[in-house]
Amino acid sequence: MLVGTLVTVAFGDDDDSLPEPGVVVDWIVDEDAGATAAPTRAPRATSTPSAVTVSGFSYPVEGGCLPDDDNLMPGAPREYRDGIHEGMDFYDSDNCAFVGLDSEVLAAKDGAVIRADHTYEDLTADDLLELDALVAVRGGFDPEVEDIYRGRQVWIDHGDGIVTRYAHLNGIAEDIVVGSLVQTGDVIAYVGDSGTPESVTAPDTEVHLHFEIRIGEGYLGEGRPPDAVRTLYEEAFQP
Repeated sequence: MLVGTLVTVAFGDDDDSLPEPGVVVDWIVDEDAGATAAPTRAPRATSTPSAVTVSGFSYPVEGGCLPDDDNLMPGAPREYRDGIHEGMDFYDSDNCAFVGLDSEVLAAKDGAVIRADHTYEDLTADDLLELDALVAVRGGFDPEVEDIYRGRQVWIDHGDGIVTRYAHLNGIAEDIVVGSLVQTGDVIAYVGDSGTPESVTAPDTEVHLHFEIRIGEGYLGEGRPPDAVRTLYEEAFQP
């Protein structure tokens, strides 16, 4: 299991990170993942903007579109971990594009990389047993449980409290490290199935990209019905 250390960081006026300038924020840093690994926000940190317009995003796969199936959209239940889906899934169907193992993952908007799991280690059968135990005790909404199930990830900060997450990756482009500046359409990673139970029990059968648009501590569409969620994401992918 991942073990993290709680560290406190004070952001200055020149910092373009998620929190407002001068705010002191706790981050949990993975001790084993190296310099390119992730800051995962600790529960007590909050920085939710009061009004943010979410638009101007491009699809993170070439030729992609919104899936027709609401089960692949944010807000759908995820029974295997007793939780809720917080992003969009891009499979090789229902997404207007070919999506296969090692398909290119593209930056959805200009921004700065704040997480890149280059040293990620694949789940094992023992890990799945531990995850089942964690879900039973903490529930499927536990941040650690959700993070492990997302597998290898890249996160990009776009300013104004908006972050995109790219998950279940098979690999990450070598030049994508924490602090890298990316532009819309840059290749940042490659599609895989990391973090899914099937990556252990039936490899290569759940290959897809999980993509999230985060606003502060929540995800775009959180708490909304499917039709409203779809409208928000249609607006997000408008120029």
